[in-house]
Amino acid sequence: MSTVSATTADARPAPAVPRGRLVLLAACLGLFMSFIEVTAAISTLRALQVDMRVAPADLSWVSSTYTLVVAACVLSGGALGERFGRRRVFVTGTVLIAAGSLVVATAHTYPQVLLGRGISGLGGALVLPTSLALITTTFFVDLPRMLRYIAIWVSVSGVGLAVGPLLGGTLLQTWSWRAVYLVNTPLAVVTVAVTLYAVAESRVPDRPLDLPGQFWAVLGLSTLVYGIAVGGRAGYDDPVVVTVLAVAAVSLTALVVIERRRAVPMLDVRMMANARYTAALCVAAAALFVFVGVVFLEVLFLQRVRGFGPLGTGVRLLPAMLAFVAATATAQRLAGRVRAGRLLAAGSLVTTAAALVLLRQQPDGSYGVTALGLVLAGLGSGLVVAPSTAAAFEVVEGPQMGAASSAVTAFRQVGSVLATAILGAVLAVRFLDTLPAQLAEHRLPPPVIDQVVQVARSGGSSSGRSSPQITGAVGDAFTQGVHSALWVVAGVSCIAAVLAAALLARRSPNTP
Repeated sequence: MSTVSATTADARPAPAVPRGRLVLLAACLGLFMSFIEVTAAISTLRALQVDMRVAPADLSWVSSTYTLVVAACVLSGGALGERFGRRRVFVTGTVLIAAGSLVVATAHTYPQVLLGRGISGLGGALVLPTSLALITTTFFVDLPRMLRYIAIWVSVSGVGLAVGPLLGGTLLQTWSWRAVYLVNTPLAVVTVAVTLYAVAESRVPDRPLDLPGQFWAVLGLSTLVYGIAVGGRAGYDDPVVVTVLAVAAVSLTALVVIERRRAVPMLDVRMMANARYTAALCVAAAALFVFVGVVFLEVLFLQRVRGFGPLGTGVRLLPAMLAFVAATATAQRLAGRVRAGRLLAAGSLVTTAAALVLLRQQPDGSYGVTALGLVLAGLGSGLVVAPSTAAAFEVVEGPQMGAASSAVTAFRQVGSVLATAILGAVLAVRFLDTLPAQLAEHRLPPPVIDQVVQVARSGGSSSGRSSPQITGAVGDAFTQGVHSALWVVAGVSCIAAVLAAALLARRSPNTP
């Protein structure tokens, strides 16, 4: 992987503060656009289903297509930025996000919607790694300022995740679901203008493209996410799912083997021989897995169990966003006084506690429990996400910072995508397993139980014209599914805390 000095060969020195803030603004706007695509789309699903008469089993792909393409191509996005220019690739990705959203907003058929979501996903895969690279390559000569800007950049991801349902709900109530996909159009115009004005181009002209690495990364990550997502509905003993996951395992293994042998790899797996560096990458992935996972699960719980609309759901998610921003600012102030590994361990313990609190949610319970869990999730994630980059920097040599920043970004995004795939699969499996018993407990006759279960397995909903008994049973079963997924969140957080405490909390040999 290229060194920091090499990657900035075409860039001017770190700009003055006003121009530097515009670089930060451009990076944050691009990140905001990419993350708002994740949660804003969730708020449009029901309205889109009614408008286009989409089969219930197909509806989840409206949101999954975007995340699937991002996960598959995010590693390639960073490599393309180094080869052809980070500013150029960032601008291209920004335009693609907006173009894909426009395709969805003007779509008349379900395949057009998926096409638009795929185009936006490709744009997100280009924007996510290069938006961080704009900061690291511009301010690499001023490490404290770079880490401060990275902390601000990271906090924007929390804003995008939490504002998405709120913004989507507002637009749905005022106009229609199509308006939600028009938000990124004016944002893209501003982002491109600021980028072209304030950001200097930086690239590695002689960097090889590493086409074999990109091929195996795209194939491995896409089949992994697809297999996990489909397995949650079809079952993991389904022949197609087994085959897809086997292809994922072979492809990712091939990726590691090939990247170890390349002189300039897309992903420098040789650096992962350092256990501390690998731990930093894993904790970075766990951080967004947890935060995105909690937001994802709470959107589903608040809408499908508690019955809140998109706007009401967005308002109730605000505690997580506000706590995330506050914790990120706190982590920034603590940087330099408290080692990053200690912040990672403490934050991971807080997110573990958040998942345990959210396990107390019930269909007819108080919102206070949900609010407390969301605040803890935001606080813990804010203490982890930004310092995970600093933790990676602490355990590598200066020339390796460029590779470290790219890897941390890639691992974060893969973690966020795996969150929706894995937790959605766990929720679906548990929901379908417990639904018959819940229906029987509500004293429904066997023919009705069979009919409701069949509708649920097809991805449909029994709400609306259903009796209170059916609605109650479905809500109880869905809550059990959410609880099972939250146990996974708690487990991932706990493992991250152990890794951070064991490998990252002590002083690094590279740290003075």
